[in-house]
Amino acid sequence: MKKFVVYYINDLFEFLQLALVLTCRQHISRFMREWEMDPRLRPYIIRSGFYGVYCIGHITLDWGLITSLVERWRPETHIFHLPIGEMTITLQDIAVILGLRIHGLPITGTCDIDWSLLYYELLGVIPPTSKIKGSMISTRCLCHQFSHPPVDSDDTTLERYARAFILGLIGSTLFTNKKGTHIHMCYLPLLKDLTQTSMYSWDSAVLAHLYRELCRASLDGATDIIRCVTLLQLWSWKRLHLGRPYFGQPPVPPTTQHLEHDAVDDLPVEHLDQRLHDEALLDEGLLADPLEYRWRVPLSWDQNPSHVLTFYRDQLDTQTHD
Repeated sequence: MKKFVVYYINDLFEFLQLALVLTCRQHISRFMREWEMDPRLRPYIIRSGFYGVYCIGHITLDWGLITSLVERWRPETHIFHLPIGEMTITLQDIAVILGLRIHGLPITGTCDIDWSLLYYELLGVIPPTSKIKGSMISTRCLCHQFSHPPVDSDDTTLERYARAFILGLIGSTLFTNKKGTHIHMCYLPLLKDLTQTSMYSWDSAVLAHLYRELCRASLDGATDIIRCVTLLQLWSWKRLHLGRPYFGQPPVPPTTQHLEHDAVDDLPVEHLDQRLHDEALLDEGLLADPLEYRWRVPLSWDQNPSHVLTFYRDQLDTQTHD
């Protein structure tokens, strides 16, 4: 009888812990699985400033880690309260982690637009009326129309496909919604001139959305968290070392600009082509890859129990100044 009671209590405890964990919603894994970027679009993605976001791609979220951080968030000050003091995510953090621009034009605009006309102007096709929901376009429709550029595409056509890809990337990583079935077209006007796109302060827009979502998720009764949750997790790995896995194997450099000239000669042609684009990035004064691209390697949690809320709570309580 005692053994049965113990098992029941343990099961009840695990159920209560599971009920307290926030559901972390992201759609980048589905996006990258269903919409593989055509190599010909890469220069346009670089020009727009979103190449770093694309490089990081999908990283599995640790719901327990995210929940433990949200529990320490204070909406009044936009700060995580810890026993050793206060911390928060800054614009510089986002610039280093995602490679987005801090300074620049504000992300503003109007939603009083004929979306079908704008869609045709910038993407070259008229979307089915049934696929538009208010100011949002079906993600599946966008992917179906623009995932495979024609073989003989000219620069104008490739730029249209790049705009569609960037719109999908923005809607699935930075400003996601709960379901992920539709993407807001309000960002499409900002993609008209991809060179100008890189001049906007996307960094501040991402931070504002994340702050707002942290405030919402920290309220009683909240059961999930959306927006750029990957950013929050990478920030924790970088700043707190909390929940950080270790590399299952030595990380492979994401680009080849650090290789010796003799080593470059032995690379396949497609890698050489990629290196040329990366050098073009450096010429423009931009980082070839964001710092957190290093996590795009096999990771291991053998020495760190992931997805355990009580473990992360204890770790936050025992953080030291170093």
